[in-house]
Amino acid sequence: MVEKTLIQLRDVSRVDSNSDRQLLRAISLTVSAGARIGLVGISGSGKSALMRSIAMLDPFSGELFHRDIQITNDAIPGYRRKVVYLSQRPFFTQGTIEENLRLPLQFKSAKSNLKSASYQSELIASELEAFELAPEILTRSPESLSGGEQQMIALIRALLMEPEVLLLDEPTAALDPDSRDKFEGRIHKWHDASNNLPTNPSKNEKERGGAYLWTSHDPTQIDRMTQQIVTMNHGQLTLTTGQDFNPRNAREIDGLEKEQQVEPSDA
Repeated sequence: MVEKTLIQLRDVSRVDSNSDRQLLRAISLTVSAGARIGLVGISGSGKSALMRSIAMLDPFSGELFHRDIQITNDAIPGYRRKVVYLSQRPFFTQGTIEENLRLPLQFKSAKSNLKSASYQSELIASELEAFELAPEILTRSPESLSGGEQQMIALIRALLMEPEVLLLDEPTAALDPDSRDKFEGRIHKWHDASNNLPTNPSKNEKERGGAYLWTSHDPTQIDRMTQQIVTMNHGQLTLTTGQDFNPRNAREIDGLEKEQQVEPSDA
């Protein structure tokens, strides 16, 4: 089967406008349908900068393509519906959780696309049950939730948009082990559903395919959740490995990180 390219970066570089520090250095990277990529490196190596650039959240030089089409300014809103960034600290607007879940589906880019997902109460109820969250959470404000609850709601919101690529930047850092396992299980379920096609797929089904990039300081999580490892150092990709990745390498990176002091915002 021909491998579908979802995202392609060509010579992407980024400089911090405040400090003039080079955050990314001519990075070229391809993300294909079905990919499960672990992005590792010490703090300050450029992991979050790369994730945010792929999400088109920060300005950069170079080119970014989605399904072989270069993303320009006009295409960014629609692109962000397909390539969704989840950070360690999710962003919410004022209002209830339900209003926050509905918001992405009300943007102009969603309303103008007849194929866009819609708000489905039954689906929301199922997702909440999977995370053992009470239905009344929909009436609460984001600031009343714990960090773990916010992260689970952020994932539900992301999945409502039926994304093709998830950019997972330390998404379980605030979760206890049980909630982390539920989060990981939901990612597995989404990834499997995105890539398992019927015997005779329709034209729309042939266009399906999901992938994710995951950053984590937990080497066992990287081992569990990914099959390709990309290592970053000083804003460059320095090493790529396949399924034979040894989690000991990530432990060494994590140990090196503890010996260095770098601003977290540059991670």
